[in-house]
Amino acid sequence: MREVIVQLPAPLPETLFEELLKKLVYVAENVTTSRYDAHAARVHVGLRDGGVDDAVVSQRVLEIAGKLTSMGRAATTRVLARGTGPASPYREDPHVSLEAAGELVKFAPGRYGLGPRLTRLVQTLDRHMETIAGEMDAPPYQFPSLISAEVLDTCRYLTNFPASLNLVSHLREDLAVLQEFAKTAAFEDGALRYPAAAMSPVDSLLSPSVCFHWYNWLRNTSLEAPRSITALGKCFRYEASSLTGLERLWDFSMREIVFVGADRYVLDRREQCVAAATRLLDALELEYEITTATDPFFVDSYAVQAAFQQGFELKFELLCPLPYSGKKLAVGSINYHRDFFGRSFSIQQGGVPAHTGCIGFGLERLALAIAAQHGPTVDRWPRWLREAVTVDRAS
Repeated sequence: MREVIVQLPAPLPETLFEELLKKLVYVAENVTTSRYDAHAARVHVGLRDGGVDDAVVSQRVLEIAGKLTSMGRAATTRVLARGTGPASPYREDPHVSLEAAGELVKFAPGRYGLGPRLTRLVQTLDRHMETIAGEMDAPPYQFPSLISAEVLDTCRYLTNFPASLNLVSHLREDLAVLQEFAKTAAFEDGALRYPAAAMSPVDSLLSPSVCFHWYNWLRNTSLEAPRSITALGKCFRYEASSLTGLERLWDFSMREIVFVGADRYVLDRREQCVAAATRLLDALELEYEITTATDPFFVDSYAVQAAFQQGFELKFELLCPLPYSGKKLAVGSINYHRDFFGRSFSIQQGGVPAHTGCIGFGLERLALAIAAQHGPTVDRWPRWLREAVTVDRAS
């Protein structure tokens, strides 16, 4: 193990600290830890022996820092709503108690199993999202976990978020290939060993979001009226060493409500979403903020894309503090895409490209926020939530 210390030419704006740390995990495969010393404007990167050498690591760190700051001005955020949360929040890491109680099992980084209490909590939260969807005349849909590479290319997801992609392949339809795989494949040294030539070309990926399926569904259509739908799906985003507990899962449950129509319709729905999210978080008695934000774009496209999102306030994040870590966890987001997906998928209303927007909650993250602020046992939860979970248990 070793550490590389990189002196930045200038201090980073505070708003970019977290974004820098998210990007540093992708500097090289042998990165183990990273931290930013704001006082000295230095980046500390821990490395396993071997792998990329120190000079290359230093160059890549400087490249990332330079591209993050190339938009020329520090990002600013605006708070739309705020909740104070419990009077005496729980302070311990709830993962420890949940694992001891058999409510949480870690299979691997980013992969967890949930026990009965957490499962009922997630289901209860999802039912409340379904109620919000009903108030917005958004009927339920179901979509697959797989999504076409062509769709993600059309969305520019391949360009903007390559680090989080999960490619899907299968064995080629060839008897000799299958026989050779069956004879030689084995799990060794933490990975599957197999003949690389046996694998098919990649035409599908695990879907990173729910709403992309709906835009593809509406491709090449002209809407007579605006439409809203809701769907619950599994989303898959790889985040390397950032995969920690329920804060960041490799696969997670996302409930989305998606809106497609004229700009005014989508903006009105967005205002409804802010109000609905505020009511739900208040009912959960959580401390939270709803703020303007940006997506974690790939470093090469970060400056342009983030500046665009900030300039038009296209993304709102629902942030809940985690008392045990001092961090704020994004449990959901409200997004306005303007006419990007309407143009990309040839969706029109009134003879012009439709505008789109959505609200999405990461259900496991929201459950973690409850356990982190109120405690992992139901006795400290809001009464209605405690009763809902108890009723589910009785049934």
